[in-house]
Amino acid sequence: MALEIHYNVYGCFREPQEDIEVAKAAVDAGFEGIWIGDHFLPWIDSRPYTHHVLPWFGALMSEIDDVPVGTSVTCPMLRYRPPLLAQAFATLDHMFPGRLNLGVGVGEALNEAHFVDEWPDWDTRAEMLIETLDLFDKLWDADRYVSHHGKYFDYDHIRLYTQPKDDLTVHWAGWGPKSCYNAGKYADHLITAASAELIEENIIPNYQRGLEESGRSLDDVDLTTEFSAHFGDPDELVSEIREVGEYIPADTELGNSDPRSIQRVADNRLREMSDEEVRETNNITEDPDEIVSKLRRMEEAGATRVLVGSKVGDPFHTIDVFEEEVLPEFQ
Repeated sequence: MALEIHYNVYGCFREPQEDIEVAKAAVDAGFEGIWIGDHFLPWIDSRPYTHHVLPWFGALMSEIDDVPVGTSVTCPMLRYRPPLLAQAFATLDHMFPGRLNLGVGVGEALNEAHFVDEWPDWDTRAEMLIETLDLFDKLWDADRYVSHHGKYFDYDHIRLYTQPKDDLTVHWAGWGPKSCYNAGKYADHLITAASAELIEENIIPNYQRGLEESGRSLDDVDLTTEFSAHFGDPDELVSEIREVGEYIPADTELGNSDPRSIQRVADNRLREMSDEEVRETNNITEDPDEIVSKLRRMEEAGATRVLVGSKVGDPFHTIDVFEEEVLPEFQ
């Protein structure tokens, strides 16, 4: 299976309409799909935007043809009421059949905790996500009124009159052993932000355990990961990273609901990092072969799709270099 290379606008670095233009440029350049994060608050305070993905998808999909789009990722409960989100996704699929991919996860406090009385632990949120996906399936498949009486959600006599036209594909966000196992058991595919090494050592072994329980193998599924890339002058791009404090601490607790607090940790970590560490962490380069090599490494590790995005610099320049020097190596 050839590695698919899609584009991730992230949804937190540029105005919503500019992200539409970036997405259109990426599709014109040969990227095979467009993805966006779904945040209420950004991971760090310096990120200037957080678009709501539902109106953004409607605008995007009316302007680009054929290519798939996806969330990377959304938490479909807590902040949302699952039947209403199921209705929104069904409406999008009814208008643009077969193009919508749902990257879903158990959520982070910065997005969800402000909408619940008490922040649930990971196991509880995982149970809620499993039940939500089951409720989605009921609503998307039903041509009549249905009721749902679960551990976390209780609905009597509800129905989606606007049905999806195609099967909606679910990608469970996996990182640790339990989430990767759940991706294999309860979802169509897995999505992550892991490195090649983590994919080989942690993601795939645990993913396979879940796949075996659902009667599937790696040949039946996709494994998608994120990859930031920046072409341009390394010194200038490293300076921009430092200036805006663009860094997500690897050990950031998902229970921290305040991007300002996470930003302070990020700023301290960046001060401790050398310029070379910043460059390497963000894949900043002027050499396309360096990016081709790293993407090949992802492919060898088991990734079937990579979502490429730029956090600083000129995204259009990076897209142009991909079009001319990187994407042809994978076609």
